[in-house]
Amino acid sequence: MFFSPKKPRLDSNNFSPPVFIPSRPAVGKRVFLKPPKLFHRLSRVYPPDYPRGKEAKIPYFSRGFAVIHNIHRPYCYDDLYYSSASRRKGVDPMHFSVNAADMNAGMALVSHALSARPIRQIYEGVLIETAEEGLYLTCTDGEMTIRTRVNATVVEEGVAMMPAKLFGELLRKLSGEVDIEIDKRFRAEIRALGSNTSMAGTDASEFPDMPEIKDQEFAVEIPQRQLRDAVSRVMFAVSTDETRRILTGCLMEVYPTETLFVGLDGFRLALQRLEAQNDVPAGKESVSAVIPGRILGEFSRMLGETDEPARVVCGKSRFMMSFDSTTCYTTLLAGEYINYKQILPTSWQSEVRLRRDDFISAIERASLMAREGKNNLLRLSLTESEMTITANAERGAALETIPASYSDKEFKIAFNARYLFDVIRNVYTEEMCMRFNSSVSPCTIAPLSGSQYIYLVLPVRVLDA
Repeated sequence: MFFSPKKPRLDSNNFSPPVFIPSRPAVGKRVFLKPPKLFHRLSRVYPPDYPRGKEAKIPYFSRGFAVIHNIHRPYCYDDLYYSSASRRKGVDPMHFSVNAADMNAGMALVSHALSARPIRQIYEGVLIETAEEGLYLTCTDGEMTIRTRVNATVVEEGVAMMPAKLFGELLRKLSGEVDIEIDKRFRAEIRALGSNTSMAGTDASEFPDMPEIKDQEFAVEIPQRQLRDAVSRVMFAVSTDETRRILTGCLMEVYPTETLFVGLDGFRLALQRLEAQNDVPAGKESVSAVIPGRILGEFSRMLGETDEPARVVCGKSRFMMSFDSTTCYTTLLAGEYINYKQILPTSWQSEVRLRRDDFISAIERASLMAREGKNNLLRLSLTESEMTITANAERGAALETIPASYSDKEFKIAFNARYLFDVIRNVYTEEMCMRFNSSVSPCTIAPLSGSQYIYLVLPVRVLDA
């Protein structure tokens, strides 16, 4: 199994890349071994005799440097140095003190990335890393990663991973200054105001590395309040049907003077338009990306009620959103999104104007009876200056009449009660208009003036509609 410390020849019996594993510091001989599987997963290599960053100050043998040949050039045995210290997370003890309220706020943010049914045990933990500016907390479920910074006083630097759910629940029960010390065996001592709790952590060496955005396509800045509201108002129209995976995403389109968010599930369409001055790559009218809807919804719920900007960056395959001290990552959906512009009607035969509050109150009351029926239907009838909403079921019937501005001939149309309610609930202007072409063609819902939002909902074909 042992080979000469000289560079070995490449033959059929010696194809595995050599690895230098230093023995005890007093000896330090170069011994070439066949690498275990761990070394095939190395993510960081350095040129010969050139350890970089903080690692340049660390003696080779004290932190365990390994030498591997250039795996991308299997016919050249040029040695490269790899610092195993960057992968030995959680080996060194760490000690810090932090305010419980700050730590709880950080845990609340990163917990959005925790899955209710994690597919790997490593996804159940929160990675805790010390830094000059405090602590970094990171959680991931394999699809999204959330990382945030928390102010803390660091006594001993280190990296560790704790069970996120149990760790977070304990911190919520504490107040004031919390002192946390984690030893080499990953056991944490958590002390605060007479409380002393020990908790077993786990080895963080297998925790995934932070994603990187390569080949950046575009970057925009949007006020947090506007971004949160825009995303939340299209989420209801994002499909949950995994057989049409591209529709489970939210389309983000960036133009020089506006940013659009679009959701579409085949029955409803939601579009939100934000005015902004954006940098679009030269030679392109717009750029776009399809972001997983469920994950974008989780990200948006973390945004604050503030006009401070959130930065959105998209590469060819990755999405990043950063705000305050928090950074969120996920992978974009591959494929071409449906051309929604072909679906939006450009003309209509009739239009009704009405107050949003009157309409949604009537829908809520009528929906109580519609849910008791077989089809959950609401029937709308338009006559001069009023709209009538009816719902029928075996247990009874509902009739609602609200004022409306309508001057065309009598018109009848029917909708699924839930689909219609989801649309009207996300209308945020006092007045709105509904535009029709026929009782079986899509209905457009928009503000009286402007184009800050557009909704489309398909009607239900009934014999007497």
